[in-house]
Amino acid sequence: MTVDNHAEESPAGDRRGLKGPAPDPAVRRRIVDTHVHVWEQRRPWMAWLDERPASWDPVRDDFSWSRLRTELDDAGVSDLVLVQAGTSTEETRLLLELAKREQSIIGVVGWVGMSSPGTTENDLAAISEAGGKLVGVRSLHRWQPDGEILADPRVVDSCRILTDRGLTIDLFVNDHTELPLLLPIIEAVPDGRYVINHLGRPPVGQDATAQRLWSLAMTRLAALADVYVKFSGWGTVVQRATAADVARYAEHVFATFGPARTMYASNWPVALVAADYRDTFAATLEALSGLSPTELDDVLGGTARACYLAK
Repeated sequence: MTVDNHAEESPAGDRRGLKGPAPDPAVRRRIVDTHVHVWEQRRPWMAWLDERPASWDPVRDDFSWSRLRTELDDAGVSDLVLVQAGTSTEETRLLLELAKREQSIIGVVGWVGMSSPGTTENDLAAISEAGGKLVGVRSLHRWQPDGEILADPRVVDSCRILTDRGLTIDLFVNDHTELPLLLPIIEAVPDGRYVINHLGRPPVGQDATAQRLWSLAMTRLAALADVYVKFSGWGTVVQRATAADVARYAEHVFATFGPARTMYASNWPVALVAADYRDTFAATLEALSGLSPTELDDVLGGTARACYLAK
């Protein structure tokens, strides 16, 4: 993994080409992108890239820390949460070492095995010496080695361990039909903090039945305490980033979760299959244009800190 140094403070950044409401300077200084990756594609945990279609060619590359920091600076985004890209404790260890050196990384969401409590404990021990910025762990349904982990009753025991450690649990589903798998897990460990990735993979461009199923599942999840959602990922579905595509999902999320449980995330560099960072951020700001300044402050940073940095 490339771990070059580029530690200057982020400038305010100009907004040429950006649409949507411009956060005032006080808000802008606090913007947190809660879902970004850095990687070297030669690493063994990045083998999943080989399985992606040709439309993913823009992300078959190395994405270093300096490359990410340049994108964030250009958009005026100051802070970030680094998220693992593969299922490897070695990758998580490298991300934690990078986070120790870079103040703008407020936390790392890593990976540990969740197929048994012993595996979870052992993997947490393996990464424990790499640094203290581990704020969460992400569960990846249908990814090896855990496989159909969200349907495995043993995952509850691992969630209990993570909750007892004060770690947030990021939940990745492949599409909206898997959202019902999250309910029994959260209900079994109700004192945990959970983050649904990428708006729960809304069915952009699908039929009314799919829309209804997504809405129902998200409403049920929003009714549970300490369940958050990342405002990201819709562009990769349709390979473009426009506010119009996400408008109906944004409306539903803000009506159910509210801005105080919704957080901005770019999903860079995966989002490059749809648009570059500036265009993704611009589309996000346009989609958030109906929020009040206080609500916008929550989505662009306040929610992230409340969730990931909670004590």
